[in-house]
Amino acid sequence: MEVYIRYNTDREFASANFAVAYEGFRQMGWEIMPCESIDNLTDLEPDSLVVGFGDDIHKALIALKIEPPVEINYPPELEKFLDRKLWRSNVNYIAKHPEFWNIFIKPAQEFKKFKGRVINSPKDLIGCGDELQDTEIWCSEPVNFLAEWRCFVRYKEILDVRRYRGDWGLHFDPNIIKAAVAAYISAPASYALDFGLTASGKTLLVEVNDGYSVGAYGLVPIDYARFLSARWAQLTNTKDYGNF
Repeated sequence: MEVYIRYNTDREFASANFAVAYEGFRQMGWEIMPCESIDNLTDLEPDSLVVGFGDDIHKALIALKIEPPVEINYPPELEKFLDRKLWRSNVNYIAKHPEFWNIFIKPAQEFKKFKGRVINSPKDLIGCGDELQDTEIWCSEPVNFLAEWRCFVRYKEILDVRRYRGDWGLHFDPNIIKAAVAAYISAPASYALDFGLTASGKTLLVEVNDGYSVGAYGLVPIDYARFLSARWAQLTNTKDYGNF
């Protein structure tokens, strides 16, 4: 089993997450291949896992003649865990209609187009526009989360839940997260559920992220490696050598 992991030109990991993945795959005895550019992988095989940024994984899948997955964001099965209004629009429409402001927006598909944000004034729209494309976006009522956590799920099993923002002294409702995992019938082999805690004590779904390229957020290295392996194997229709 071999895994290509993105390095910088100075031979250092391109992300701290890749260092965590390296340690996990090393513990599993995989052959680790440094990779400075996905474009250089001319002999890539489906069962040779790639660890990289989101666009790296898309490039690798395209090179294998596999259609990259669409962004998950808000699965229909989990809408009841949002507890807020959610709809799709376009960034130009929102920019021209300030009566809709005081809303949260994020790209619907092009996840690196701009970072999700709350729009309250024209300056909040800086960086969201594109003269060549009217970017499709998700819109929702803003929610003030006091703390947020990422729940890692692999083959319908919760591996861990890690805080990534907010008050460390607060805690989510574990029963809500368990219920969401059980309700997500169409879930991929691995994915991450982000949940937040409101001032009223509600544990609400923030969003869902596909498992092929999410940060480790403190996940144990071998769990993180197996998490990545599960989704890659599913996307490439190959055996998951980390499934043990």
